Amino acid sequence: MSEGHRLAFAAAFFTQARSDWHVYQLLAATSGLPSCHSLHYLQAACEKLAKAYRLRDTGATVDDVTSRHTGFAKFVNAFLRSPTLVAEYHGLLARYRAVCSSSARFAREIEKLAPAIDRATSPENAEYPWLRGRAVLTPCEYGYPALSLLSEPGGRAFLRLIERAFREYGQVAIQ
Repeated sequence: MSEGHRLAFAAAFFTQARSDWHVYQLLAATSGLPSCHSLHYLQAACEKLAKAYRLRDTGATVDDVTSRHTGFAKFVNAFLRSPTLVAEYHGLLARYRAVCSSSARFAREIEKLAPAIDRATSPENAEYPWLRGRAVLTPCEYGYPALSLLSEPGGRAFLRLIERAFREYGQVAIQ
């Protein structure tokens, strides 16, 4: 596939990621809905955003990028290492490390919301029922305790980081 096609795919993934992000925001702001619905779109938006950056900024092939549901956690780490972000934390090493640590934790939890990820040790996902012991659990009745912290200060900071990745797509590159 040509470089032009790879970049066209990157742009298409970014456009779809932004659309999924808007749906996430709408659903997250709607009270009374099970959180699995907004989390499904959050996972989809984050996965596609990571794919867009990776296709644009690395030598990864379209097939390599599109054949996996993983990559968001790796993207977040790369985004946090971008010169623009690192410069903002100049002289604030402890704060930078804390942001990196909490962001990596949230990114892993969001990545695990895809049903194809880590079903053996972490079957909770935002789409399909799963088995826990002898009980069958459903996404619409599950509380997602690891992601309930998205409404806390650290979680809101992480969501602002994702918003920033959308906003600065044209200016920030990852490696």
